[in-house]
Amino acid sequence: MTNEYYTEGVVLDKEPIGEADLQIALYTRDLGKVVARAVSARKISSKLASHLEPLNFAAVRIVQKNRFQIVDALKTGALSKNLDTVAVLRLVKELSAEGQPDLALWELIKSEQLVGGEVLKVLGFDKRFAVCENCGTKNPTHFLVKQLEYFCSPCFLKSGRPASFALE
Repeated sequence: MTNEYYTEGVVLDKEPIGEADLQIALYTRDLGKVVARAVSARKISSKLASHLEPLNFAAVRIVQKNRFQIVDALKTGALSKNLDTVAVLRLVKELSAEGQPDLALWELIKSEQLVGGEVLKVLGFDKRFAVCENCGTKNPTHFLVKQLEYFCSPCFLKSGRPASFALE
């Protein structure tokens, strides 16, 4: 059975697969996070490639048979290209579950008021209830995405752990 979806999404990331295809990570309004293949999107004649750049909002048509495949896309806008926006979208990619739409998260993304602490809050990692994983201090300043842990600045600096998301 084949399902077809038409929805709006933001491109979180893209990765090359095979000789000409791309694997696209999207956060969509109706489907939540979706990882889909864009066949032949890396070919010079591809009409999809420019619409499926990270940070772009796009109206997409996705077909699902055994896996998701993007068959059509049209750029409708874009988020500002800065390191903060890229970092926040990385949080969305890493922490959101596939196939679980969250309208609060979608509205936050659409508002373009992307603040890491707000995204963490919507995803269930509210800083108000967090303490430093090491010393128990309230109001931690760093969130480690891979470990899903909060740290205060002194403990974070002592640990030498990379890949944090600073909340200050």
